[in-house]
Amino acid sequence: MKRLPVAWPVLAVWGLVALYIIFFGVLTIQQHNAFQTTAFDLGNVDQAVWNTRHGRPFHMTNIEGLTNRLGTHVEPVLLPISLLYFLWSDPRLLLLVQTVVIALGAWPVYLLSRRKLEEAGVTHPALAVLFAGVYLLFPALQSANVFDFHAVALAPTFFLFALYCLESERWGWYALFVGLTMSCKEDMPLLVAMLGLYALVIHRRWKVGLLTIGAAIVWFGVAVGLIMPYFDTRGVSPLANRYAYLGDSPLEMLVTILTRPGLVLEQLWAADALGYVRNLLAPVFYISLLAPEILLLALPPLAVNLLSTEGAMHQLEGFHYGATLVPAVVVSAAYAVARLSRRFSQVRVLPFFLALLVLVVSLAYHHRHGYTPLAADFAGSWPHITRHHQLGADIAGEIPTALSLAALPFPNPHASQRQQLTMIDRIEAGRPAPLNDAEYVWLDVTHSWPLHPNDLKTGVDNLLVDEYGLDRAVDGWLLLRRGASEVELPDAFYDFAREPQPKPQYGLRLQFLLDGQPVLETLGFDLAYDRRAKTHALTVYWRALHPLPAGLRLYPFYVDDATGRILEDTALRPLIATVWYPTDRWVVGEVIKTSTLPWDVGDEFSVGLGVMQGDDWSDVDRRLPIRLEDSELVVRLFDGDTWARLLEVDRGTLLEEVRRYEPPASENTVNAELGDQVRLTGYDLDCDRKDGVCALELHWQAQTGMDTSYSVFVQWLDASGTVRSQADSIPQDGGYPTVWWLPGEYVSDSHTLSVPPTESMTAGDRLIVGMYDPVAGTRLPVVGTGNDFVDLGPIP
Repeated sequence: MKRLPVAWPVLAVWGLVALYIIFFGVLTIQQHNAFQTTAFDLGNVDQAVWNTRHGRPFHMTNIEGLTNRLGTHVEPVLLPISLLYFLWSDPRLLLLVQTVVIALGAWPVYLLSRRKLEEAGVTHPALAVLFAGVYLLFPALQSANVFDFHAVALAPTFFLFALYCLESERWGWYALFVGLTMSCKEDMPLLVAMLGLYALVIHRRWKVGLLTIGAAIVWFGVAVGLIMPYFDTRGVSPLANRYAYLGDSPLEMLVTILTRPGLVLEQLWAADALGYVRNLLAPVFYISLLAPEILLLALPPLAVNLLSTEGAMHQLEGFHYGATLVPAVVVSAAYAVARLSRRFSQVRVLPFFLALLVLVVSLAYHHRHGYTPLAADFAGSWPHITRHHQLGADIAGEIPTALSLAALPFPNPHASQRQQLTMIDRIEAGRPAPLNDAEYVWLDVTHSWPLHPNDLKTGVDNLLVDEYGLDRAVDGWLLLRRGASEVELPDAFYDFAREPQPKPQYGLRLQFLLDGQPVLETLGFDLAYDRRAKTHALTVYWRALHPLPAGLRLYPFYVDDATGRILEDTALRPLIATVWYPTDRWVVGEVIKTSTLPWDVGDEFSVGLGVMQGDDWSDVDRRLPIRLEDSELVVRLFDGDTWARLLEVDRGTLLEEVRRYEPPASENTVNAELGDQVRLTGYDLDCDRKDGVCALELHWQAQTGMDTSYSVFVQWLDASGTVRSQADSIPQDGGYPTVWWLPGEYVSDSHTLSVPPTESMTAGDRLIVGMYDPVAGTRLPVVGTGNDFVDLGPIP
């Protein structure tokens, strides 16, 4: 029986596509359910598509001053997508469509790579599969996938199919995919025009090339010159705003680019164009440069990004702007491998080596910048659905679709399927704005961006004394309804600040004293780092031990150890929990979680924490004294024990000084207890007479909490008891005073002694150690010996 040919390369590509769809489909849905999608642009697009499905093409009110999405972007591809809303009318459908279409781009990459490699005499299909994998691994593509929904993210796949149809001369399909590419955004005709130029110059297909270029120019002119100005009643087109320095129209911009190269170079320098291109080509090891005829296809979107004054467009990852560059980069890499393979056909392993090199470099780049478990920072980035998110979803379902709504950006896409929707983005006259007379106002005080937490609190207070009342208030969610009578926030609203079962990253019990009595304590803290945004956020878990007075201020901060300068505190970016739920309202015994707003404080700092009465941190007398009760890490107290240094970050690395409660290994065992305060458990000694030093490491165990900062002394005595050499210091060279030790903790403490001249040494020389109060000058007695030192015996 004849065996069927093995189609494993095809299965491999479709397996990669399926894996991509499953992973990013789940990830993006999870992001939405965790309220990580926003009005930019899932809420905006969903409203336009929902209205299109209901007979109001592209109707959208989610951007102030617009009533139609065509005023900000021309995306006819949304018309066929709207038909899918007859099956499932949900913004998550857009996320799934985007994921599926992006993943399908791997198939034309495979087809193009295989075709070009076979032309070069490389018949092994595995190489084409590798390039399909490189395409799906590209962080700039994945970034577009996870950043809400944007119709332009569909363009790379359509463009790749159009390129393949051009190469294989399938003109009907070519026309279809050219049209689909241009339908994704108003500037995509510029990309298509390059495809026409490629057909004209490389393939000598004059008719195809000229028709493609002509259609692209006409549609670009219609979209930018007619459609957008007609529907943009505000007169603030994104194109005009971002490129206004070049001119008032596309033609003026083109003339400026050609006649004022200095201005263009100035903008490219500001956008770090070299760094941008370097990172763009890095995943394919820059091999794309050897196939410039394909790489240059990306010139229009590259220029659109780098000539823009919008800073987000100068980032390859984090947004969606880099996605349209990926097809040309990956396909040109495959073409370059084919070209080199043909040129050096006698080196049969060359194509395999080059393709494998591209894959390895792609994986390495993905490890630093990607959005899958293969990326270094993925572990902490998977979205988690909390009770807060579930309550938000419940509230979204309670808002009548027929009534108008104003919402903050993050709740926005969860209630965007309505005719009248307004995105709140500022405070105006002491109120959230714009409201546009909305029947409902939906706010999440735990994520108030772009409003300042203090402004949002003031704005809500003003709304509640004006025409709005509470329809729902729970766990930080506020749903206000015009004309509602209830204005008093219920206790359940403050649940967002409570943490009944805290699980801190680092356990920490600091007690804060008022009139000598502990009134407040911490239970632990978390320090979170967002590697992509380069921001840190500190979360502290608190518990009131007694009713707290008004005016008590929690004071977490970041400090520069070298200078003592405070890098960031809560003066400008307050703790949201205490803005709404001040400490004087805390119930004794309940655990409260406070978090600082994420902020870039650099990669070298220490984390500090204190509590004060009032707002002037420089007034040490207004700070509450701290008593250290328990801590997983070494915590240091300063300024008369009025603030605690919790953790140090050095060049981006957490320096976790973990307390040790297991006895360290030591060469010499000792069991000497000093004054019921501390026990010497052992020591290690290493004398080098050539260098003239002895290194002594002492191993202590605290028996109780110590109120005195003891110094350690080490003495080299001769047979007569005369001190030949001595070293005294606070433990760990002054870095870890005994007052910071906790009961049961082991501390290793190193000292260096000068070795006396060899000729003066005797067989009776020995070492003694002990501790003393440097203020009183008294030594701790060694229990059971009558001595105030521990004799370590003869020196070997």
